[in-house]
Amino acid sequence: MSNESFSIHGYNLVTLLKRLEAAASRLEDVTIFQENAVHSKTKQAGGAVTDGTDSQAGADAKAIEEPEKEAPAIEAFDKFLEEYVTPFVEISDKIDPLVAEQAKLFEKALLEERKFLQAASKSAPVDASSPVFQSALAPINEVIVKAVEVKDANRTSKFFNNLNAVAEGIPALGWICVTTPVSYIPDYKDSAQFWSNRILKEYKESDPNQVKWATTFIRIFDGLKNYVKEFHTTGPSWNAQGGSFEENLAKATSSATPAVPSPPPTPVSGAGGPPPPPPPPPASVFEAKEEQQPKGMNAVFSELNKGENITAGLKKVDKSQMTHKNPELRASSAVPAKKSVPVPPKKPASLSEKSPKEKKPPKKELVDNKWMVANFENESDIITIDGEMQQSIFIANCASSIIQIKGKVNAITLNECTKVGLVVEKAISGIDVIKSRNFEVQVTDSVPMISIDQSESGSLYLSASSLDTEVFTSSTTSLNINVPESDDMKELAVPEQFKHTVKNGKLVSTVVEHAG
Repeated sequence: MSNESFSIHGYNLVTLLKRLEAAASRLEDVTIFQENAVHSKTKQAGGAVTDGTDSQAGADAKAIEEPEKEAPAIEAFDKFLEEYVTPFVEISDKIDPLVAEQAKLFEKALLEERKFLQAASKSAPVDASSPVFQSALAPINEVIVKAVEVKDANRTSKFFNNLNAVAEGIPALGWICVTTPVSYIPDYKDSAQFWSNRILKEYKESDPNQVKWATTFIRIFDGLKNYVKEFHTTGPSWNAQGGSFEENLAKATSSATPAVPSPPPTPVSGAGGPPPPPPPPPASVFEAKEEQQPKGMNAVFSELNKGENITAGLKKVDKSQMTHKNPELRASSAVPAKKSVPVPPKKPASLSEKSPKEKKPPKKELVDNKWMVANFENESDIITIDGEMQQSIFIANCASSIIQIKGKVNAITLNECTKVGLVVEKAISGIDVIKSRNFEVQVTDSVPMISIDQSESGSLYLSASSLDTEVFTSSTTSLNINVPESDDMKELAVPEQFKHTVKNGKLVSTVVEHAG
């Protein structure tokens, strides 16, 4: 059979078969080339993933090594402890083991308070009446109770004034429970200073360690007040974006460092496990490429050539916002915003203003050798105390009342009282009047000394047997001393105006007398 017999419409069949084989061979070559290109891209992507994993692991390791930075309030509290509390503990070791023990309890209470503040700096606010808040205060309260018990168990100690100073001052750590802590702390400073002043008076010339102890301890309250004023003016500082206070407190109080979760191990090549996913299928050889958008000046001309469609992306202006349709807008030259501007918060009240103190119940009790008379107000009956020689009397926060001390007592203190009349028979040490107003003190027998400090508008009535009484005044105004003369009392005004001159290198002060 001749080749001419195998033809289709003028085409030789053999020629058609050869052309078909050539086309098939060409398709195979193109497919193989495309698969190799896809495989190469997949391999490069896998390497990039590995590098990213290594970088993430390195970043996690770096995060583990770097400790979490504390809040500024906690860093400042640590500085306060180092500057004020540590020297106090060190000087206490030089005084007496009991004093050192109580000082360490004072420091421990502050460290417990640090845990509270640290947890609060990382937590959302918690109400002070909530069980979580109350349970967080328990460790601090336990240490405070132990510090007071040291004083109660050693009342006959030679260093009782030291123990009493700490016991009277340590309740100041309860500032975290009140909303006006800045004015809360000085009250307990004054209570502690009453005993530290006794230490200064007793050991001023004999023991410099005791003098340093007293001044170092009182400085703690000044440092604490400044710290609270800067970071916690209305109570403990919380973190509005923080987490659970209970969880953060558990972390802060935990003695062991919490375990940091380690990053998952990088799989070792050749180890067991599921096989990697198959590579993506090869892209179609005949897939059309995405049309590239014009850039640069071409993009500008492309936008200009849109014609009427160029304003399709503009926002439609409402008629109420058109100035040519609203005369009011033209007058104000401003378009009102749709959303109302939030009202700024009110300024806080002055921090210097003290909130009124909570009224406490009246108290008259004998604790060992000390009478405590406090919080009596508008008392119609005379408050009478039958004292003994070894007992001292402490009267505080009383108003519009009369107090009579019968018998011979050791010492009497009148502190922060208003319109109080005090009648005294005898006192071995003397009478101290501190921060009182409109007071009257009458001595029916004798006292060696009367000291008046930071008071005003007072009257002293001395009997004939107490004319040798020494009266010391400091920062006091409008004080009169009444002495017996015939059948009446003669009033003598205590000078308030002095003239100071320097003579021969020395300061000479004289009372200014007004004639007439």
